[in-house]
This record gives sequence, structure tokens and C-alpha cells, in this order.
Amino acid sequence: MILMIHSTLLPVQIFWNFAGVPFSYCYPTLYLLNQSLANEPIKHSTFYTITLFVTLLAAYYVWDTANSQKNRFRMMQQGTYIDRKTFPQLPWGTLHNPTYITTKHGSKLLTGGWWGFARKIHYTADLVMAASWGLITGFDSYIPYFYVTFFIAVLVHRVGRDHVRCKEKYGADFDDYCRQVPYVFIPFVV
Repeated sequence: MILMIHSTLLPVQIFWNFAGVPFSYCYPTLYLLNQSLANEPIKHSTFYTITLFVTLLAAYYVWDTANSQKNRFRMMQQGTYIDRKTFPQLPWGTLHNPTYITTKHGSKLLTGGWWGFARKIHYTADLVMAASWGLITGFDSYIPYFYVTFFIAVLVHRVGRDHVRCKEKYGADFDDYCRQVPYVFIPFVV
């Protein structure tokens, strides 16, 4: 029954991924454009704008280096890693001698680098970037905040599914992993 329901929703998911997601990314930009064309440009203090820009850059750094750490760790384990000196290679994208847990299945769960602070730190960085895109538009409309609101719901649901799947797959090893990395999104908070 679940498979049948899932297969009937597949066309909706495909449509949303091709049409809904790309258009929802640009709502803040379109809102700023419309405000500008209506001769009502959004005005913020220089401090506010610089703070959002620095926040966006910091979130991008965490997002990029966390994903690099995870992917390069996997490549190192498989013996396929090649050290590249090309742009854009951000500092701390490669972990040397990272900590990890080896499961009974032989899989390795990374506990070093950003992954030692929170299990889904890359999602947190992604959400901060999405929030900064909305925050630059001000607070006169919900439209620029649609994407970040939708994204929060998607990621919370995805993390819940992932937690159940990992618990079933790794059992006690996953419990040990959760003890070593107790935070899901925000270190020392959640």
C-alpha cells in the first residue's frame, strides 16, 4: 500500500523538483526587483547589510567545507582521493586523520571536522543561507520567506527519516554515534 501511494506521488515530486524548487529559490530576488521597479527599494543600514553578507559567506563556508570533508573522507576510504590545488578549494575542506566510528557493517561514520559538531551541520548552513536571502528583503511580505519556511519543513522531515533509517541499519553503532555527536543542527543547542 505504501509503495502504491509513493508511486502515485512520484509525478508530483518530479514536477516540484523541476518547477517548484527552482522558482522558490528566486522569490527574494523577484521581490527586490518588484520593489525596485515600483520605486520602493528596500533600504537597510550598512551595518545590517554587511552583517547579512558576512553571515551568508560564513554559512557558505561551513556548507562547502562540510560537504567537502564528507566527500573527501569517502574518497580517502575508497582510495580515490586526489589532492587538488584548483579554485575553489576552501581551507579545512580536507580532514587529515579524521575521527570516525567503524560500524559492524564496515561503514564509517565521520565524527571529525564539522561532523563532530552536529550530524546535519550542512543543513544548518543551507538554512542560514536561505534565511539571509529572505532577511535582506525586509519584513513587509511573507513571499521572500516562503523558500526558507518550506526548506525547514523538508529538512526536518528528511532528518527524521534519515535518523530512523540509520537506526535500523546501524543499530547500537548509531546510538554510539549519536552519543559522540549529540547535536543534530546547531552545536550545543539542538
